[in-house]
Amino acid sequence: MITKFDRGLNPDYKERNIIVKSLIFIFLIMALMSQASLAQECGPNCPVCSGAGLSEGVLLARNSIMVSALAVPDAEEERTVINVKYGIFNWLDAGIGYAVRTEKFIWNARIQPLMEQKDNWRPGLIIGSGSVQIGGNDQSIYAQLLKSIKFDDDFSLSVSAGAATLLPDVDEVFELYGVTAGIFENYSLFVSYDGISYHEGASWKANNWLAISFMMIESEYLALAINATL
Repeated sequence: MITKFDRGLNPDYKERNIIVKSLIFIFLIMALMSQASLAQECGPNCPVCSGAGLSEGVLLARNSIMVSALAVPDAEEERTVINVKYGIFNWLDAGIGYAVRTEKFIWNARIQPLMEQKDNWRPGLIIGSGSVQIGGNDQSIYAQLLKSIKFDDDFSLSVSAGAATLLPDVDEVFELYGVTAGIFENYSLFVSYDGISYHEGASWKANNWLAISFMMIESEYLALAINATL
């Protein structure tokens, strides 16, 4: 357990928090310079509109905080979104984000009633809800099954499949899919389908709390994402 006194003396803790604050500042400056934003062609699980980001599929540990920033320089609606997510329990997390140019808040919450079993084929189940439009009022509710398989120390595979609908209109159901291939522990390739569009990318885990990713939003807009877990 890290006390406040330990945090004051621990150089790694200080460095980590300085980097996180710097990243937030940098992305805010980028947003203020933006003149365009992202086209609304995403589904209920879009990384920009839902605030889900790279943490989707894995709930945060209890009392941990994830700060993430997503920059989409050539987008047509929203170029910068900043999110904070908190692990309330090991089976429940929630987050709030801010779309800088459109000046809108987005949020998400997830519970995991069924935990994945590593020693057999039983998947985990996540049920969530959140915002789905930058500048809109639509909300979504979704359910996803998740399963991870570790073949060896150099390769692992995580897959997810589920469905989502919009509230209060629940007539239309969107399919959700995701595949992530872990390579050499610190690298991964991923693709997700949010119900309308695909998003592809690659991620580098710099250490046990910082991850940097490049992705193609809607297979068209290049984006940079940074996640820091405290």
